[in-house]
Amino acid sequence: MKTIDLVVPCYNEEEGLEHFVLETNKVIDTLPAYSFRYILVNDGSKDKTYLVIKKLAARFDNIKYISFSRNFGKEAAMYAGLQHCDADYVVVMDADLQHPPAVFPQMLDAMEQGYDCCATKRDEREGESFFRGAFSKLFFRISNRMTDVKNPYGAMDFRMMTRQMVNAILELSEVQRFSKGIFSWVGFHTKWITFKTVDRELGQSSWKFSSLFRYAIDGITCFSVTPLRFTAVMGAIIFLLSLVYIIITLIQTLFFGIQTPGYVTTLCAVLFLGGLTEMSIGILGEYIGRIYMETKDRPIYITKHSNFDQDDAQP
Repeated sequence: MKTIDLVVPCYNEEEGLEHFVLETNKVIDTLPAYSFRYILVNDGSKDKTYLVIKKLAARFDNIKYISFSRNFGKEAAMYAGLQHCDADYVVVMDADLQHPPAVFPQMLDAMEQGYDCCATKRDEREGESFFRGAFSKLFFRISNRMTDVKNPYGAMDFRMMTRQMVNAILELSEVQRFSKGIFSWVGFHTKWITFKTVDRELGQSSWKFSSLFRYAIDGITCFSVTPLRFTAVMGAIIFLLSLVYIIITLIQTLFFGIQTPGYVTTLCAVLFLGGLTEMSIGILGEYIGRIYMETKDRPIYITKHSNFDQDDAQP
């Protein structure tokens, strides 16, 4: 019998976590050929998520949990779950049922066909604002052009992976993590399936547009130096244009006399160059900041409570 670990990051999921487990159990019961285990990771929730997890762990013997000392973020929660799993297949999913367990049979079919990973991408989402949908499409388009990792539009963290692929992911232990990029970067044979997303039944999403924007910046800067090259190219272009302008000005001065430059032209040039300089410093600062955080060699997360034995954690 093959084993499957379900890695589930939890942040303020007090209202819906029990419902998630009960609904997922309904699907698990239809797959008797596989042994499932939950790994619930409490990412420093501010509500009673930890107490709900403890209650569920006492009720079901296939539930393991890790509780952080504070909120370290979903990326750290996923890493912690992967670090503690030891099953043949590993599933990463959310606790809000927007990642439906009903697709488990479809995922398992792909894995039994020899794929290393069965990943999901969402269909058009009902009720999503035009602005947010357009931003999401723009991010995937820019990311695929600027980085070496390629993801189809709507790619999600929800996926099933082999033990070999999980071990490869764990070798990438950087603090600044972008899992969608990491999943793609490690390679392996992946099958993509599409499902229709629905609004969460219970609780509220903690993702705001500002969080999504920062997440998009992380996705680009974690796997590409193209923004740095962009500033270098812009600097070269401005230098050449300035050189041409100097030559034109010298010719006008020698043959037609000195002309007083216009106020608007001078102001536009100063504002443009000042803005470009600030942007370049900002981009450079993003990369320097990441180097600074990585060199600190801080742990990705700190565990406060767990029902894992110390020997259960993978190296």
